Amino acid sequence: MRMLILGATGGTGVQLTAQALARGHRVTVLVRTAGKLPAHARCHEVLGDPRDAAQLAAIMAGHDAVLSTLGTAREPTTLLGDCARSTVDAMLRTGVRRIVLVSSALLFRDIGLIGRVVRLFFRHNLADSLVMEGEAAHGALDWTVVRPPRLLDGAATGIYRISQKAPPAGSITRADLATSILDIVERSQHFGEVIGVSR
Repeated sequence: MRMLILGATGGTGVQLTAQALARGHRVTVLVRTAGKLPAHARCHEVLGDPRDAAQLAAIMAGHDAVLSTLGTAREPTTLLGDCARSTVDAMLRTGVRRIVLVSSALLFRDIGLIGRVVRLFFRHNLADSLVMEGEAAHGALDWTVVRPPRLLDGAATGIYRISQKAPPAGSITRADLATSILDIVERSQHFGEVIGVSR
């Protein structure tokens, strides 16, 4: 498959890019700074801004899927919502239908007392993530929103659980989160769904 990865230089994005290449896919990464990823014959690095729909459309044409692992800090921001809006615009222009976005398990309703407290600390990021999810849930697209709990470093084990009706418990490594995303895309699963993924 041809995959466009947004957020490829972040913790999960690095894992996602490496695993996609290891599985034989062709990958395009949109980055703001060149040279952060190892060179690879099947990885095409493009400098740009994911908020620019016209630029995204020019890059996106001919791809099979868009995978977004974009993230932000705790400060107030509209980056995720803006990027989702421009990405959907570009997808509608180019006819690319498949998109998978990483969000947060803190957006599940029943997350318990501790979860509600933690949610306060990340309220700005979560508000932006919620806008992102709303933008991505476009009726013309085959979208999936993945909401992981706490992310850890560590090697991929290939072991993870998907929850569809309740928030995922515990944590997951960024490597296993990347594995789950690629499995979902390759198996054409969970269209139009918000899912939790944990170990």
